[in-house]
Amino acid sequence: MDKEKPSIEVVVNYFKANIPGCGITDAEIDDLKQLYPKVSYKDLSRVFHQALNQHAMQPVSYMTRQLRILRPEADPFNTQVNQKTAYGKRVEQGTDWDTKQVEIDQIRGTNRQAYDQVHGMGAFDRKKKQECEELHQKFVELERQAKQKNQPTPAAGYDTWSDEDKVWYDNLVDGVMQLFKEDEINRKKAKQEAATKRRAKAEHAEQVQDFIRRTRKVQA
Repeated sequence: MDKEKPSIEVVVNYFKANIPGCGITDAEIDDLKQLYPKVSYKDLSRVFHQALNQHAMQPVSYMTRQLRILRPEADPFNTQVNQKTAYGKRVEQGTDWDTKQVEIDQIRGTNRQAYDQVHGMGAFDRKKKQECEELHQKFVELERQAKQKNQPTPAAGYDTWSDEDKVWYDNLVDGVMQLFKEDEINRKKAKQEAATKRRAKAEHAEQVQDFIRRTRKVQA
């Protein structure tokens, strides 16, 4: 029988007491409430301690993202599909695009938390909004210049751009590629940390079992 889960209020208060400056909104709490009855005590405990150990600045949203990745047993995409042949035909494996989107959102959320920890709450969103606005203004300016010439907007390629536009575009591409590299580094780092924790836990369990065996021999 599954253990009784603590109330969301208890979880929120614990986050506020142990992660100074963390952000928790009513909307985030409402979002978590929708998943809360559907998840097990074990899964809830795991994502709770993950948010706590990573010092997540938006711990409730972090928990919600993690819980949505955990698919129920009845989910047809949760079944490991044999890649060999069945009845002479190759078995195709489906892709759960909703889960893929959740994973992308999780990576974006991790980057947001890391950036906000350095630059302050909401700095990541403000930065992205500013970049989008600059890109929008760039296209507005190009359209304005085309109208002044009383010509339709030409489908001009990179080679026809001015040096200033090329530099701006190259910097944008370099920035995007750098974000991809940082995401890949973060994923590898997270996997390594998880593997290290698993090894440490296994070693600790073995030490406990060894201690129990030794104690029993002494008592005998």
